[in-house]
Amino acid sequence: MIKLRIIGMTCEHCAETVKKALESVKEVKEAKVYFPQGFAEIETKEEVSVEKLIKAVEKAGYGAQVIKESPEIYIPKKDIYDLFILGGGSAGFAAAIKASDLGAKVLVAEDNIIGGTCLNRGCVPSKYLIEVANTFYTPLKNPFSGIKLEKGEIDIKKVINEKEDLLNELRKEKYWNILDAYPQIEYRDCRGRFVGNTLAQVGKDKISFYKAVITTGARPGIPPIKNLSKVKYYTSDDIFNIDHLPKHLIIIGGGAIGLELGQAFFRMGSKVTIVEALPEIAMVEEPEIRKELHKILNEEGLNILTNVNIENVFENGNEIFLECELNGKKYKIVGTDILVATGRTPNTRDIGLETVGVNTNPRGFIETNDYMQTSNSDIYAAGDCVGKKMLVTVAAMEGGIAAENALLGNKNKVEYLSVPHAIFTDPEIGSVGLKEKEAKEMGYEVEIRVLDFSKVPRAALSLLTKGVIKMIADKKTGKVLGIHILSPHAAEIIHKAVFIIKYGLTIEDIIQAVDVYPTLSESIKLCAQSFKKDISKLSCCAQ
Repeated sequence: MIKLRIIGMTCEHCAETVKKALESVKEVKEAKVYFPQGFAEIETKEEVSVEKLIKAVEKAGYGAQVIKESPEIYIPKKDIYDLFILGGGSAGFAAAIKASDLGAKVLVAEDNIIGGTCLNRGCVPSKYLIEVANTFYTPLKNPFSGIKLEKGEIDIKKVINEKEDLLNELRKEKYWNILDAYPQIEYRDCRGRFVGNTLAQVGKDKISFYKAVITTGARPGIPPIKNLSKVKYYTSDDIFNIDHLPKHLIIIGGGAIGLELGQAFFRMGSKVTIVEALPEIAMVEEPEIRKELHKILNEEGLNILTNVNIENVFENGNEIFLECELNGKKYKIVGTDILVATGRTPNTRDIGLETVGVNTNPRGFIETNDYMQTSNSDIYAAGDCVGKKMLVTVAAMEGGIAAENALLGNKNKVEYLSVPHAIFTDPEIGSVGLKEKEAKEMGYEVEIRVLDFSKVPRAALSLLTKGVIKMIADKKTGKVLGIHILSPHAAEIIHKAVFIIKYGLTIEDIIQAVDVYPTLSESIKLCAQSFKKDISKLSCCAQ
């Protein structure tokens, strides 16, 4: 069998033309030409020179090259789906697009709304609400005494309706239109589950598949609080459809969701109390970052309680009561609405994992290796149902890698170290790389600098100086291990830090780079300079 890479094919007609050209060579018994993958397989009756085959292709108007190995080529199977994807969110669509690009026939099954958590119930609607809240709050936080702004009014029902219009547009643009552009992807709006090693029930039909990727995502986790189920509460699944502005919103959970939405509702006019069981809010962040954010939010007016044990919840009229223990004392919190924001739990029940031998951890997340492969070698998983790093960007990355590995063999691993994350409070948190504790546990002798944002010229002239930046470096080599920022627009600034971590740059590399002045991203260079000098004694732009 001879394999040739075919150059210049743009359609199935091209593939047919190349097939005829190859089969016109008398030594050729049969030629199979795969247009989507861009290659041909030639079976010969007798020995033939490769040059003769290449010339036949060139005479037909195309180019050809010998393929000795074909790690980037997938040969479709007949009468079955090459890849079955369970879940139609970011990870699922990334997997479907990658598989389609490789020439595979794909089936996606999704029994919830197309687009997954991020588009419908996560980052998109939450950031929309945050933008609304920040715009509404602008007159109150205006730092310039020479400007007088009038406080406006907010129509929460109109805000929610406009949010829905935006989501409908994005569903069409980012998902339905994608299906139109990729005819090899079949999408079914129905429930799917595994019923055998290469069999799945999709709606009323049984289908056969070669490989599968599970991308079923996750849902809000509900803590086992006494009587919580007896009161009306919101989660991140339904808070974005609220039809009123809460008078007093109690938020259970001081992580990213609780903090973002807590500040947003506070800025729209609600009284907000955040109740956290752990010693501090945003516990996944560096201590300097989370403590400073706690302080800033308290100063703004949010009521934040940590180390709280909620013992009971009950409703009386239009009020909801939380009976708590705080610092050894009984404490009662009274509000009008509750948002539960205590993490995520995977959607892995009742999809037939036991039938196909896919293992989960004690929390229900699917266990995978570095290639996103499960305990069943033919089934891969990606996104929030895996729970390694629950970000839409990571879900898409994992989905693409899972699909490619499933079809072509395990060649690509997922690299998480240089993946940034953000919390969209004001100021924002942006973070990438190792935390100080992680670096020490890995055996690094670390050197740390923490720079107050008041030292950043652009922040000072904008009167937006609240925040800090923390940089962690290997003391022996100067290599930067982690950068963690609390500042205005930290979610944008952090992208400069991503390349520093990804390509192993040092403190000296950062110092030698020339930044635009004045910018907030210059804060990274200033923090690097603080390893070498007292930056309060440096002139503007000094190296």
